[in-house]
Amino acid sequence: MIIFLFSLNWTQDLTAREIMERNDVQSDSKDTHTEFTMKLINKKGKERVRSVIQYSITDENNFDKSIIKFTAPANVKGVGLLTVEEEEKDNQWLYLPATKRVRRISSNQKSDNFMGSDFTYEDIEKNELDDYKYTLIGEEIIDGVDCYVIESYAVSDEILKETEYGHMKSWISKNHFLQIQVNFYNLKDELIKIMYSKNISQVVNTDKWRAHYIIMENIKSGHRTELIYNELWIDQGVEESYFTKRYLEKG
Repeated sequence: MIIFLFSLNWTQDLTAREIMERNDVQSDSKDTHTEFTMKLINKKGKERVRSVIQYSITDENNFDKSIIKFTAPANVKGVGLLTVEEEEKDNQWLYLPATKRVRRISSNQKSDNFMGSDFTYEDIEKNELDDYKYTLIGEEIIDGVDCYVIESYAVSDEILKETEYGHMKSWISKNHFLQIQVNFYNLKDELIKIMYSKNISQVVNTDKWRAHYIIMENIKSGHRTELIYNELWIDQGVEESYFTKRYLEKG
């Protein structure tokens, strides 16, 4: 308890950049394995439900890799997305069983929705801290959680060319430094999407906290995507061979 109180006092004078650095540390891990349900819900409340597994790893060069594979229902089973970070860029490949081919996602497709969800290919990539400048604009309690409120803007026109977002507004928990809510604005400064992180708890046998229920809501269309995490493991070991195009093509 003494350490916890000290930690709260220590964080009072953090800069926006330092807060986002702690968010980055909290969100990071050597590897993860998750199994979750994806619900696609239109403005009339009609649902489509999918089962998904995801693996991720940080390699010896500190580059991130992830693979997402759909396991049900039958019409999406076997669909997969491989994301591999390299120096100054992320590469993504999509596998569709119907075509039996792996297709590379080009830079001008990054803003496309992934498999009918409200997450784009860009959302699945990890943001680089140095790509944005951060401003602490206040503090606010949201969903009962005391948060810092931070605005993020791209540091250059080159980065803006690769994103659909003009800027983002994030609510970061003062306790565990996870994002509680993120508002996404387009290049015209219009609010287009909101992501909510809920059911946050500490992962067993780790110092990491994770949301077990995530909502991405499209403001204009009224469509939303819900991710409900059924299983979540951190730093339990993930095979390097999962992050290959060969594994991507496996059913």
